Amino acid sequence: MMLTKLFFLKNMRSNQKDECMSKKPPQPLLKKPFFPQSGIGFAFRVGTEFTSGILVGLVIGYAVDQILGTQPWGIVVMVILGAAAGMLNIFRILGLWGPQDAKTLSSQKEEKDG
Repeated sequence: MMLTKLFFLKNMRSNQKDECMSKKPPQPLLKKPFFPQSGIGFAFRVGTEFTSGILVGLVIGYAVDQILGTQPWGIVVMVILGAAAGMLNIFRILGLWGPQDAKTLSSQKEEKDG
């Protein structure tokens, strides 16, 4: 009698554990944003990313020039680096640089192997 109770309790606990492990988290109702970005908004974002990269480089270059006394070179170097950072941000927005989904990576790997 005691063994059947222990077996029943153990079996019930393992079933509850399996049920908890098999439950998936709730999926979001909307997969895409409710208000998609318009074309003009996208263009404004791209322009802002590039311009802000250059302006941040300009400010940092000016500060470097004032501190170190290397008058034109700090601004020149930092503006070039700021433009490169702005271009990198644009590539990230367009999806040309950065993490890709697993399907794309696996298909590229299969093409290289085969």
